[in-house]
Amino acid sequence: KSLWHDIQVLAVLVLVSASIVSCSKDLPEAGDAEVSFTATIPADSRTRAFGDGTSINTLVVGVFNGSGEVDRKTFPVSGSTVDVSLTLAQGQTYSFVFWAYDQNSTIYNMADLTGIKMKAQEQHATLEKAEAADAFFAVVKDVAITGNSSRSVELVRPLAQINVGTTGKAVAATFTVNGVPDTFYPFTNTVSGETNYTWDFTNSITENFTVNGVEYNYLAMSYLFAPAEGMQVEVELSLGNGQPVKFPQVELQANSRSNIIGRFTDQ
Repeated sequence: KSLWHDIQVLAVLVLVSASIVSCSKDLPEAGDAEVSFTATIPADSRTRAFGDGTSINTLVVGVFNGSGEVDRKTFPVSGSTVDVSLTLAQGQTYSFVFWAYDQNSTIYNMADLTGIKMKAQEQHATLEKAEAADAFFAVVKDVAITGNSSRSVELVRPLAQINVGTTGKAVAATFTVNGVPDTFYPFTNTVSGETNYTWDFTNSITENFTVNGVEYNYLAMSYLFAPAEGMQVEVELSLGNGQPVKFPQVELQANSRSNIIGRFTDQ
């Protein structure tokens, strides 16, 4: 009788132990994990020329879960790559927005990194101020955190760059682009809105650029949000007291350059 009782107790202990082991497999792993990214701005964007990306000095990384943005970190940019390190909860799934820009500029409203808005442009006096609108982005979606990890991510421009150049002498110019998007949505890589932007280059620009082996003196340059598939906009160029010259169908496409070139001025 005593032996039978001992066998019963042993059987109960074995069953309880097996139940504990089974339940423990369903528990999420506790603690935090270090998640690292190597964020890269294309090397050809870091050369010394307008449109080179050298105005970029800050990378903002937004961390999102199902409830929205849960964290935001900033990192200095001094070269083509930025090392990003984040401490995140294990057992969670996150998505990330990377936005590299000129922190000294007030062009962008980044209060909501899921919808970044370009403000109405001031009438820039120099090409350098127009260059301050340059920016790059990337997104990484649905990363399940199960331990320490590292990833690489490459940023691209969500912007179209417009260059206006003449084979003649550079002079002061006013440049207007009509009906362009003013808001960019990184997670969907789409744009919305319709705004007119004007740049008043009151001083002539001394820099130049080359297209198909021909050198052009800058009259104007700007960055604007544009869809990845491209769109057409109307552009106006005013030189001195003359009548504006209209270009009704200028192609804009994200991460691309559009050149308006010709002999708009005399030698």
